[in-house]
Amino acid sequence: MADMITITRKELEDKLFRIFDPLHVSRDDSKLIADTLIQAEQWGVTSHGVLRVEHYVRCLQSGGILPEAAFTVEQQCGSWVRASANGGLGIPASCKATDLVIDLAKEHGIGVVNLKESHHNGAEGVYANKIAQAGMIGMVMSTGNPIMAITGSCEATIGNNPFAYAVPAGKYNTLMMDVAMSAVADGKVQVAKATGKLLDPGCILDKDGKPSVMPDDYLSGGVLLPFGAHKGYGLSVMVECMAGILSGAALTHDINSWNKTPGHCGNTGHIFIAMDISKMMAVADYEKSVETMIEQFKSAKKAEGVQEIFYPGELEHRRAAQVGENVNLLPSTWEKLELAAQYVGITL
Repeated sequence: MADMITITRKELEDKLFRIFDPLHVSRDDSKLIADTLIQAEQWGVTSHGVLRVEHYVRCLQSGGILPEAAFTVEQQCGSWVRASANGGLGIPASCKATDLVIDLAKEHGIGVVNLKESHHNGAEGVYANKIAQAGMIGMVMSTGNPIMAITGSCEATIGNNPFAYAVPAGKYNTLMMDVAMSAVADGKVQVAKATGKLLDPGCILDKDGKPSVMPDDYLSGGVLLPFGAHKGYGLSVMVECMAGILSGAALTHDINSWNKTPGHCGNTGHIFIAMDISKMMAVADYEKSVETMIEQFKSAKKAEGVQEIFYPGELEHRRAAQVGENVNLLPSTWEKLELAAQYVGITL
C-alpha cells in the first residue's frame, strides 16, 4: 500500500508504551491497549485502531480516564457478574471482562459479564474473537454517547451501540462480525474525511437535518443514521438495555462524549457473553457444521462481477495474514499518533 506507513508490530508497541508511560498507565495495561488496537489495524478496521490513541491521551490528561483504576467485581449470581472499570481505560477492563466471562462459561456453560463506568474499548470483535478462540460462542455489545438519530428524528438521540459475535470455525479462521447500529461508524466517517472519500447516501444528516454524503457535514454537528432505518434503531435500543441499563452504566444522553467532555468519565456500558459449546455438543462436531455452512456460502452462485464470496470475518483474517508482523497505518492515523506524543512531551 503505497499511501500507507508501514511499521513493525514491535516498533508500534514501543511507541505506544512511550506515549502511555508518562500518563501512569501500567506496562500491562499498555500492552493490552496495544494488542487490541493493533489487532484492529491488522484486520483493516482502521476506524477502531491506533487512530483512537489521541482520544485516550486527551481523556487521561483531562481526568476523564483514571489510569490506575482497577477492574472490580461488584455483584455475582452464578454465571452472571456485574463489574466496574471504575472510570479506568475501557480496553484493559474489557480484556479482563473477556477473560472472566470465558472462565464463567467453562464453569457454568454460559457466562455473562456486565461492565459499567468504562470508556471506549476499541473494536468489540477483538473480544468476541478471543471468546471464539477458546472454543465458545462470543457476543459483545457496548453503548456510547448519542451520535445517531432514531427513526423519525433528526437529532442525536442514542449511541450507535456496536455488536460483535464470533464462533469457532474449525479449519477456517473464526467466523465473526462486528458492526455498529448506524449505517456507517463514526470512526469510518473520520477515515473517509482523511482519505478524501464521500459517504454512501443514507448514512448521515447535516446539522440542519438534511441528508448529506460529505464527512464534514457529520463532523461539524451532524448525526449518523441507523442502518436499515427502524432495524438499526431497534437493535441499538436492545444494546442500550443489555449493555447499558443492565450494567448500571449511564443512559443515552448521560454518557459523556470524549470529544465534548474529555474530563468526565464516559460511564460507558458493555456486556460480554460466552457460551461453552462443549457443554452441549462436541466442539469438533460444531466446527464441522460451521465448516459445511461456510463451504455452502462460498459455493453459492455469484452475482455478476463478483469474483469470490466471503464468509463473515474472512476478509479481516486475510488482511491480518498478509501483513504478518507489520502494521499499515494511514498517514492521518500517524499524524494523530504524533499529536498524542506531543501531548505527553515526546517525539516519535
